[in-house]
Amino acid sequence: MRLKDNTPISKIDCYVHFAVRSGKVLWGVDSLVKSRKPAKIVLYDCTLGQNSKKVLDKLVAERNLCVLEVPENYLNTLLKRENVRVLAITDYSLANAILGYCE
Repeated sequence: MRLKDNTPISKIDCYVHFAVRSGKVLWGVDSLVKSRKPAKIVLYDCTLGQNSKKVLDKLVAERNLCVLEVPENYLNTLLKRENVRVLAITDYSLANAILGYCE
């Protein structure tokens, strides 16, 4: 899944910030695998490693997750953190709001 061409990226930024502030996120592939919380949407960096990508693809198939690939370093610059490659949002309403801007 990818963003629509005319998507205002600032809207998605706001939704991701709301999810992080409210604690409705899972950081990384490992926490996604171990978590009992169902993720609604997974955002991953296009520079995600091959092994992590395989694990993520397996999880997507098993749990029927929505996945959104974001540009390189998008999550790092948005969240002002380093090495953020995968971010899963567990809040249903925020995930649906983000999915509204995707194709």
